[in-house]
Amino acid sequence: ANAALVVFRPDNMAAFTVSMSALVGAPVKARSSVVSRKAVQQRGARLVVRAEGEEAEAKADALAGLKPTKCADFKSMSNDELNAQIVDAKKKLFELRMRQSTRKEYKGHHFGILKTKIAQIRTVKREREVTEGVNKRDSRKIKREERAANIYL
Repeated sequence: ANAALVVFRPDNMAAFTVSMSALVGAPVKARSSVVSRKAVQQRGARLVVRAEGEEAEAKADALAGLKPTKCADFKSMSNDELNAQIVDAKKKLFELRMRQSTRKEYKGHHFGILKTKIAQIRTVKREREVTEGVNKRDSRKIKREERAANIYL
């Protein structure tokens, strides 16, 4: 798999691409100047390794507009809509974990946002069950049945 090394300068964030040989410390040619790994580190630049064709994938990011939510946002939704929201949030969490494990770019605070969102939705669902008079034992039974019907719940 061909990969490129993108070097960002901290002062102006200008980027240039060099080959993978920079990772092993060999001098490489980039924009008519020879750059070694040590020289890059001394200049205070940061290194980002990307496979070819990953730029388009990074731009079309499903998690880009992820914002913190409040419990009140979910109180007006039906139970089916809440289940759909939980499934969506869990799929995004899975995608984040995959990005983390494959060392792709991700934002760590998105984990907390998604986990909080799932907890808020479950809280709203449980509040509704309490107002309907469903005890905890029956609530867990309902939850198990929902989980059997949909693996993402």
